[in-house]
Amino acid sequence: MPDLAPPHLTVQLRHRIGALNIDVAFQLTQPWTILFGPSGSGKTTILRAIAGLLLPGSAHITTDQSFTLVDTETGVFVPPHKRTTRLAPQQPSLFPHMTVRENLNYGARSAEANLLSDFRIAHIADKRPADLSGGEARRATLARAIAPRGCGLLLLDEPFTGLDLNLRDDLIANLLAWQQQHSTPILSVTHDIAEAFQLNAEVIKLSEGRIVAQGPAATVLAEERTRLLAQLTPPKTPT
Repeated sequence: MPDLAPPHLTVQLRHRIGALNIDVAFQLTQPWTILFGPSGSGKTTILRAIAGLLLPGSAHITTDQSFTLVDTETGVFVPPHKRTTRLAPQQPSLFPHMTVRENLNYGARSAEANLLSDFRIAHIADKRPADLSGGEARRATLARAIAPRGCGLLLLDEPFTGLDLNLRDDLIANLLAWQQQHSTPILSVTHDIAEAFQLNAEVIKLSEGRIVAQGPAATVLAEERTRLLAQLTPPKTPT
């Protein structure tokens, strides 16, 4: 996967949340990058800092045009609604008084029919969030994140959790097609090894708030893949 130059995001971040001290520095250069690590390693906090949903203790975050989103030393903090980042959080996030179609139209000119089709939500377009299943609400939240024009960076927090494998594969294919069409980089969170390999993504591996490795999934997650395959391989029966 060729590098994109210049980096479309540069992050230097230090932040304490509970007992966890996050201290990371990285650049995003690939079309799709994954923050990979166990629960409690800081993945969601990093996404929220990039999206502008929290003010880090210490941070310097810039886009590919050297536009500063956060600089705690100089007091720069661009509010979320003025950033070109779009976040689909882990928990569904929809306006409860609006239908799915109205949620997608909010902040966009119109909900394109292909979004409703690609995310398998055309049949619930006129329902409100209270009438949706968890999977339907998650897919609608994901579609809502990419509906507005001018998305400079798409942030996804465990976007495929709880979906059956066939549906997950379809959504990944559709997201990759959307990404290619719009040339929008994606930073997502997962702890699913198979998902990382399927995306052929760059991986930033986290442990206890620190980056322990960054590179192609096949390299960074080689040990995890070997361990998973060993667990899935049935033991040989003595003859």
